[in-house]
Amino acid sequence: MESYLGLQTGAWNGQRVALFRVHTSVADVYLSVSRSNYGNEERAVVEVDCARLFRLWRDEPRGEHAGLANGNPQTWRADPRFELAAEGFSFGEHDPVPLAEVSCPASAAVPYVTFTDGVMRTLWLAAYAAKSFPVECAMHEAEALQRLAGAAGSRWLSVAELVPPQVA
Repeated sequence: MESYLGLQTGAWNGQRVALFRVHTSVADVYLSVSRSNYGNEERAVVEVDCARLFRLWRDEPRGEHAGLANGNPQTWRADPRFELAAEGFSFGEHDPVPLAEVSCPASAAVPYVTFTDGVMRTLWLAAYAAKSFPVECAMHEAEALQRLAGAAGSRWLSVAELVPPQVA
């Protein structure tokens, strides 16, 4: 994973996180994923190509975020929530924003992506020309997401691999 920097201890909670740096046209921004109390082997991180991810997102059959998925930087920046994403990214590597959470049902007749969390963060990254960035998905969907939208030369990893348990 090109954007993966390594482990970092969170400044405000002391929890270890996997830290990622994403290049944008305005600045490098930082994202993270942390262990939870369970399910770390069932969560994966995939570094996606922005353009490929958006093509899949536009195919989402329910059209839950169709207006946003089919928008452009001008329309995204006009959304009042866009500034919340900007604020989140403003804290830098000492308080990185969580990865967006997506779903990529492998059994769908027409492949698509839908968001559980992180729509505005993703739009902010796209508006500022991030070519690729990491997202979180279920382990059983990681292979399909990698194949359909993965950044060239990257491979997915489980959260358990990225953030191993601390030894007491």
